[in-house]
Amino acid sequence: MGLVLVAALAAGCASRAARPPVEAVDRPPSPRLLGVFTAWAGTLPALDGLAVGSLSGLAYDAASRRWVAASDEIRVPRLLWFDVALGPALGIVPSGVTKIALAPDVPADTLTALDMEGLTVFPDGSFAVSHEGHIDREGVGRQPRVLITTRDGVVTEVARPRAHFTIDPADRSRGVRHNLGFESLTRTPDGRLLVANEQPLAQDGPLSDTRAGGVVRIAEFVRGTGGRWTPGREWPYRLEPTPVVAGYDRPCEDGQNGVSSFVALGDTTLLAVERACLLGAAGMPAFNPVRLYELTLTGADDISGIDALAGRSPVAVRKRLVLDLATWRADLPASLATGANIEGIALGPPGPNGERTVMLVSDDNFRATQTTTFLWLALE
Repeated sequence: MGLVLVAALAAGCASRAARPPVEAVDRPPSPRLLGVFTAWAGTLPALDGLAVGSLSGLAYDAASRRWVAASDEIRVPRLLWFDVALGPALGIVPSGVTKIALAPDVPADTLTALDMEGLTVFPDGSFAVSHEGHIDREGVGRQPRVLITTRDGVVTEVARPRAHFTIDPADRSRGVRHNLGFESLTRTPDGRLLVANEQPLAQDGPLSDTRAGGVVRIAEFVRGTGGRWTPGREWPYRLEPTPVVAGYDRPCEDGQNGVSSFVALGDTTLLAVERACLLGAAGMPAFNPVRLYELTLTGADDISGIDALAGRSPVAVRKRLVLDLATWRADLPASLATGANIEGIALGPPGPNGERTVMLVSDDNFRATQTTTFLWLALE
């Protein structure tokens, strides 16, 4: 009897040992709304006589525990500082302005028609900002680039991408499309800079539309000889088609779905904002569909040596939907019923339970029908 019992126990143990191990579930971050602030354009107090608004890039400055945003208003290029009281009703107080200036050896036209979009802060408190790239009113191509500035806003270096990004006003078939360039900028934990063009380069294929999303490039900058920033790898990133929303039958100018910002969650993982702008009947406010995607660079092709992507099918970065902001409409203020023009995203301090957080910010374009909105999210 004892031998039978021992044999049975042994068989049971062997059966349990043969079961395959339980694998960890690989899933994208699960977002949770922690706090909201929204204000109509023109209602925030001015700083040093300059309007507060048209916010694009955003960063959290751990040294001062303040937030800093790039204003893409080109008349006076500037960074705007905010004191933020975190909670369900975010307390947002504009608290300072840093005007952008030039070091003596930086080309004098660097600030001409400067359209600052992306922003990131270095561990030493200095900044990198991206200039989108456009053709100005005089027909001059203001090339996409990344500016490195001191904490006081003095530009000390200009990092330029490869030639296939170059704008030629006389040949619109190549380069960054007007005002659809380096909208996004982030710094990875291992110290690289990443940018992305909002819509495809002219030679890389068509703009996004309701049938298909365009293919943009995520471009890397690395420290080169002498510590200066030089172009590195590039990866293809396929956007989603422009959403179809009932009552809105056409895009705003430059309003097809594009990448408006991203932030590095790791060395090869990003959280990207895809945003469109749609128009409806006369008198209706524009509608901004906004979605967040987790991007994974690992496994994507390096396309840095490919001048034109049209007609090619490189392996693109992997992406997974994290949030469609429309699903939170019932939890947001009435002023956000048609969305917000989200153009900035940044990692923030730990949330109430120690979770990782991000802050989103919108660009009000200084238009009375748009808002400056901050959304604080936990990633679980």
